[in-house]
Amino acid sequence: MMPEAAANNSNVTLDEHIEEEISACLDLERPKSFFLYAGAGSGKTSSLIRALEFIKQKNLPRLRLRGQQVAVVTYTNAACDEILRRLKFDPTFHVSTIHSFAWKLISGFNKDIRDWLHKRLENEIREIQELEAKGRPGTKASLTRQAQIESKSRRLSGLSGIKKFTYSPTGDNKERDALNHAEVIELFASFLTEKKLMQSILVNQFPFLLVDESQDTNKRIVDALLTVQGAHTGKFSLGFIGDTMQRIYNDGKERIEEELPADWAKPVKRLNHRCPRRVVRLINQIRSQVDSHAQEARSDSIDGIVRLFVLPTGEDNKSSMEDSVRAYMAELTRDADWQDRQKCKILTLEHHMAARRMGFETIFEALASVDTFRTGLLDGSLPVTRLFTANVLPLVSALQNNDKFATARIVRESSPLLSAERLKNATDQRNQLRNAKIAAEGLLKLWQQGTPTCGEVLAYVAEQHLFDLPEALKPFAIHRSDDEAQSSSDDESRDPLDEADAAIEKFLLASFSEIAPYAQYISNTAEFGTHQGVKGLEFDRVMVLMDDTEARGFMFGYEKFFGAKELSASELSNESEGRDNSVSRTRRLFYVTCSRAKKSLALVLYTSAPEAVKMQMLRNEWFDEHEILLAVPDHPIPA
Repeated sequence: MMPEAAANNSNVTLDEHIEEEISACLDLERPKSFFLYAGAGSGKTSSLIRALEFIKQKNLPRLRLRGQQVAVVTYTNAACDEILRRLKFDPTFHVSTIHSFAWKLISGFNKDIRDWLHKRLENEIREIQELEAKGRPGTKASLTRQAQIESKSRRLSGLSGIKKFTYSPTGDNKERDALNHAEVIELFASFLTEKKLMQSILVNQFPFLLVDESQDTNKRIVDALLTVQGAHTGKFSLGFIGDTMQRIYNDGKERIEEELPADWAKPVKRLNHRCPRRVVRLINQIRSQVDSHAQEARSDSIDGIVRLFVLPTGEDNKSSMEDSVRAYMAELTRDADWQDRQKCKILTLEHHMAARRMGFETIFEALASVDTFRTGLLDGSLPVTRLFTANVLPLVSALQNNDKFATARIVRESSPLLSAERLKNATDQRNQLRNAKIAAEGLLKLWQQGTPTCGEVLAYVAEQHLFDLPEALKPFAIHRSDDEAQSSSDDESRDPLDEADAAIEKFLLASFSEIAPYAQYISNTAEFGTHQGVKGLEFDRVMVLMDDTEARGFMFGYEKFFGAKELSASELSNESEGRDNSVSRTRRLFYVTCSRAKKSLALVLYTSAPEAVKMQMLRNEWFDEHEILLAVPDHPIPA
């Protein structure tokens, strides 16, 4: 029952003026661009839907007369489906991911794409040749460079034979005429920036373009869209919707709000519809270190419960300790569902912790250190790993389960051995089918002497042509033993593999057994939630795990963020100047994870200095003293 004071002082209409501010920007005759600040739980999607409905109500006849649509770019296919459903699949709106939207604009410009690829490949080949000339013959790096030159040269020579380029936003795009995901993004950004025709096509076809989760949209795309908006002010409305505090991916644009033109509208949603009052107070305090976008809890929201468990790093059985935390929370909150792991969302601030606990640590350590790999590694789109998760793993599972139907389906749908072109040119199609069956079933022989490495699986796949290989893996497809390397250890040390190739080589040494838990993690079906997987979602009970010893200080720094260790001079400089660093990344993800909680929140921090953390948290006034526990009591005091 709503308290009387809250009933008399309801704030649920606090943000109603926001809809009017946005609607004022969405006049087809006088369009204006805007950035909608929408923090955690603020009802961002509802505002987006109402803005779209206003456009339809105000501008539909003229849009139809001109053959125009309203474009909405979201981050995931699931978000696209939700928006389309709420818009009742109205064709007035083109709702898509950024990759789909980019391809819609550039597809058909085959000559321009060919010219762009030709120039790009020539530059890449020239750069690799220069490195090879400076390197040492016979080293692994040299062999890799030669393979890369051969692969890129082959693609370059084949460009003239491609009349029409293809692309699938959800596929692997390994065909000769296919573009990969990164190329589509770079092409789109390049064409928007450099080609007036592409700008005109965008503005004339989509006079309104709304970009959801703009803080995580690729920075090159954001810059290109800002270029278009600047050149077509008064004819085109660009709407960025998001929250800079919730930026997850490194390829998103930092401090996007600082580069917006002065004439943009900048409405701010202040009401948090999701979190209880105690959680709203906490996330406001976390955010206050960065900006002034404080939220209010709904007047009819519950108080909620937050506890910070500051536990010693040397704890032997952390899983058992975390079970005790959940038991404590169940008794404290009088909510037995805290004891049910399926009803309590467990989040890790750092992916390395999940990787270690779930058993794909080698894969993660190998690839996450490369900036250009990290986003694809975490969202599952990285070609290097996708070959194994999307093709090899399902086939191995089908074979091990003796599921002949699934085996046949996977080979038929994904293997070049049974491609339409291969079957059409085969002199004996039955023999081709038989060879594909033998190649698929032979994969299991790799498990006769134990679980193979990813490299051993790759070598078999390449030898049998079982699946098409992504460009990055082709130089590694043939096993290179130490005997094959015609170089000394001194040569190897003087001519090492570059960062990306060294990471791939390390990844290929990982056991194939790590692929299944990694695939489970990126699909968001694992016990531990990912940041990108839970952003936008909400849970009654949230437990956040933080541990520098498991994360190894990689990308994040909990002890520095919580005051157990001092920041270095460079970190202090980065903080003061607003540059991204381990502390700012930790702060953003801590904000995202805390703001998922609808009822109660348990924060578990493992540290070498529990008392120092407690004192820092009290100084920051993030927690009251009774909310900080240096051990897990058998029985809680009443909430």
